[in-house]
Amino acid sequence: MAVSRVIKPGPEKGGLAKLAGLVSKHAPGVVEVVGEPWECNPNSLAAHLASAYFNQLCVCKAPLIAAITRKPDMCANLTVLSIQTSILQSSGSHLIPVGQLCELKLLQAEAFFSWEAFGSPGTLEFSRLVSLTIDFEKDHVANDSHRYDAQKGGKNPRVTMGVDRRRILFPRLTNLCIRKLPYTYAGAWAMFLDAPIKNLALAGKFAHIRYLDTRVLRGLDIFDMHVYLSEKSFGKFSTFVKTVLAVPSTVRSAWIRHSEVFPISVPDLCAWTQLRELNVTAYIPTFTLLALVSRLPELQRLIAQRIARDDSEAMLESDAGPLFVEPGMVASRSVCELQLHMGGNKPRVTTLQNIIYVVLCMPCLRRLAVKQAYRKDIRLFFEQRKEVYPELANLEYVHHINMRSIPAQFL
Repeated sequence: MAVSRVIKPGPEKGGLAKLAGLVSKHAPGVVEVVGEPWECNPNSLAAHLASAYFNQLCVCKAPLIAAITRKPDMCANLTVLSIQTSILQSSGSHLIPVGQLCELKLLQAEAFFSWEAFGSPGTLEFSRLVSLTIDFEKDHVANDSHRYDAQKGGKNPRVTMGVDRRRILFPRLTNLCIRKLPYTYAGAWAMFLDAPIKNLALAGKFAHIRYLDTRVLRGLDIFDMHVYLSEKSFGKFSTFVKTVLAVPSTVRSAWIRHSEVFPISVPDLCAWTQLRELNVTAYIPTFTLLALVSRLPELQRLIAQRIARDDSEAMLESDAGPLFVEPGMVASRSVCELQLHMGGNKPRVTTLQNIIYVVLCMPCLRRLAVKQAYRKDIRLFFEQRKEVYPELANLEYVHHINMRSIPAQFL
């Protein structure tokens, strides 16, 4: 039996605890409790049920209301676990066997939470774990001095995302998702360098993400980087993006997104030669976008969420009339699906000129997503020039293009 709905607490004090007790009495065979995604409030029915059934669960995707107590054969069948690190740290050592865990989500994690609640006494090996999510409570700065303080008393300095006396191994870890990353030193990633990570999602302040150990990128299939930064970090962020794109990687699907209104730049040599789809949710000038695309020989699907205006691109624009500049080069013959999110709901000639210029640089396009206000003019432009651009005359116009390779937990 599985319990999968969260019921909001009613006005009666202690009502949820009584209801959970009643459910557990009449339904003793529950092996799965699932709350709302990212729900950390222990004042929910799912949390009370998770605590009531914890020792017999196979799947626990709900916060707990209290520390775990030791019982014979506890957690013997547990394969999926979501839990607050505060609960872990108040529960004692070596309580949760890790040999059968396949998916682990740590909620409201402190910067230097403890792994002590996980057994065994020797090397801590998550031998079957394929998915790990760490959702930090705060993205406050945790630097080397904080790490030193946290690791006093015999803590092993090799373990740097959380602390423990043991070496921690993830021999089958393929999905890693970290939100509100607090660390400001590259050593925080040391525990993952030997893991076969294929999908990496990372969100946090640029001041912390800039310390990413880029060696974790080399074997990736999917990379999602969401950066929050201030204007004073612009130059450093551009350098960081160049560094990331220059790291040899097998990544096939990527999101690069940031929160501010200045553009990114690209390296002279991009080493992501196997990239198939890219979502740039960041301000990027048209010429910069085309330069990036020209360095990605296998790119097939491109989504550019925000196009910046750069002074060097004045040649593309004319308010006097529909002057269209013929591109001097083809940026890509591999891109077949393109989405450009630019311009308002009222059409502007200058925006239309930019869109057409980008499309002309990708002559093998088959599907195009732009705002409704521009579709009619773009369609007419290429229909009138179908002898010159025969492939583009048959473009399919759609509302949006989806990234097809992103796992559900990354969205």
